[in-house]
Amino acid sequence: MKSALVVGGTGPTGPHLLQGLLDRGYDVTILHRGVHEPPDLPEVRHIHADPHFRETLDEATGDREWDVVLGLYGRLRTVARAFAGRCGHFVGVGGVPVYRGFLDPEDSRPHGMAVLAREDGPLADAYPPVSPFAGKIVEAEREVFAVGAAGGYAATMVRYSQIYGPRNIVPWEWAVIRRIADGRRRMILPDNGLWLISRCAARNAAEVLLKVVDSPGTAAGEAFNVADDDQQTTRQWVQRIVALLGAELEIVGIPAQLAPSAMGELLAPTAGPHVLVDATKAKRLLGYHEVVSADVALAETVDWLRANPPTATAYPAYNARFDYAQEDRLIAAWEQACAHVLATAPEQPLETAHAMPHPKVPGVTVDERGR
Repeated sequence: MKSALVVGGTGPTGPHLLQGLLDRGYDVTILHRGVHEPPDLPEVRHIHADPHFRETLDEATGDREWDVVLGLYGRLRTVARAFAGRCGHFVGVGGVPVYRGFLDPEDSRPHGMAVLAREDGPLADAYPPVSPFAGKIVEAEREVFAVGAAGGYAATMVRYSQIYGPRNIVPWEWAVIRRIADGRRRMILPDNGLWLISRCAARNAAEVLLKVVDSPGTAAGEAFNVADDDQQTTRQWVQRIVALLGAELEIVGIPAQLAPSAMGELLAPTAGPHVLVDATKAKRLLGYHEVVSADVALAETVDWLRANPPTATAYPAYNARFDYAQEDRLIAAWEQACAHVLATAPEQPLETAHAMPHPKVPGVTVDERGR
């Protein structure tokens, strides 16, 4: 029987990944701190240890070996080194901060991430300045591949986009759900909600990992983006949630620099839109097909959050303020500013006409507009 160790495995992708490994006949163990024990995890062996430090990893795992190790949690560089020579295939999980322009987009030229960033695109350290956090993510990923190149194991990286689903570490959808529940009928969306942020349902992210496990020879030395087939602007995503709740919500578009708290509810700190990745490589090389549509996965997530409202204890990293008085002040100030600009510097739209001729009478000369 093949054996698999999942470092982490108690987050949103965990149950789907663990069940998929069991269905494939693996003897499965998970290593995690033991702080979170979700009730819906499949029956697998648990090792409780801190995966952020080599000494605790070594003490907990001894000289045991596995056919595949999946590093979903902890310090990736530390985990990657700890299992060199102790597994046939190591699959590390990173994320889109590895790409140039995700963090500190103002420092990139052109601005921000490449649209539909591919796995072979420029990484965060392609040229200075380099975001310290993004630089560490790149270093960790390169460590995985370096150990693989040295013969420690077959190495693969999977780069997560914005994951969503039950028990996600950040309950992104709650920003909309709670406002509707609180009777709010207006919501600020930075830059009118026209961002493109790649999202991936946890079930789909787990399926990519399982496809990597299925094809270690093909996946060795490769990185794979994950994202749902169907993507939406932030505005469309909010409107979809509102529709699922059977409610109405007016969207108030305000420049992102004037609405930092609203920005923080929808995107990782210091990141900037657009964050759109090309996730076709996993389909092309691994035969991946998504197992749940974005519409169905979002509906499942909304239902779960309504039944399990986030609390500060359960989501210590979630810092949304829901300061409605401040939101109302900001909306009022923005509307006043817009009225002032329109009054003091009124603009008229440009006259437009179709580029092709539209003659009113038959002829072989130019029409009345000179076309």
